[in-house]
Amino acid sequence: MKQRKPCHSSCASLYYSGISSSGVYTILPSSGGSATHVFCDMDTHGGGWTVIQRRLDGSNSFNCTWKEYKEGFGDPNNEYWLGNENIHTITSKENYTLRIEMEDWDGERRNANYREFSIDDEANHYQLHVAGFSGTAEDSFAWYHNKRGFSTPGTGNLCADISHGGWWYYQCFYSNLNGVYHPGGKYIKGREMMGPDGIVWYSWKNSDYYSLKKVSMMIRPRSFHLNTSP
Repeated sequence: MKQRKPCHSSCASLYYSGISSSGVYTILPSSGGSATHVFCDMDTHGGGWTVIQRRLDGSNSFNCTWKEYKEGFGDPNNEYWLGNENIHTITSKENYTLRIEMEDWDGERRNANYREFSIDDEANHYQLHVAGFSGTAEDSFAWYHNKRGFSTPGTGNLCADISHGGWWYYQCFYSNLNGVYHPGGKYIKGREMMGPDGIVWYSWKNSDYYSLKKVSMMIRPRSFHLNTSP
């Protein structure tokens, strides 16, 4: 009888099974749900990270609908959003941490780490719970966006319409990592633009009009430990 391959609910689970190379793998966030492809970062800060968002080159638009943000979109080999349902399912099982890796157009890199991270279910608008900041970039996420519901263009939230992305907006943002990809970093407000809409981390560049080059959001169980098996 052919044995079934084990089903892993996250990249940390894959890490514990002996996977040590970063790449795209299949996980099963819930036993009754569907398998999904995800990029696992096995190199950054010990590995075991389930990447929930990647921005690399502007090849994928993040100006997407509620349904698309709910289910996920893009290509895990490149730019993508894992999906709010998957993120909620994974982070509701145990305590998770969040790490955000960012790079500007001069090649400088910074990170923001949060000891606590989870989002509620759809009935509660995927409300954000994030706290416990540390890192090399000042906090532009938890202090302003914590406890805010998720919104996307076309859902009645003016900030989402102005910012052309899905995020936990609140009058409107200090971070906007699902915003428009503006090559070169600095961008100007065009005649058709009601406000800033770039990939912004305000406290780094002290500006709403500097769009970052690369961003990756990744999560890992707070209880994660390095695999020391031979």
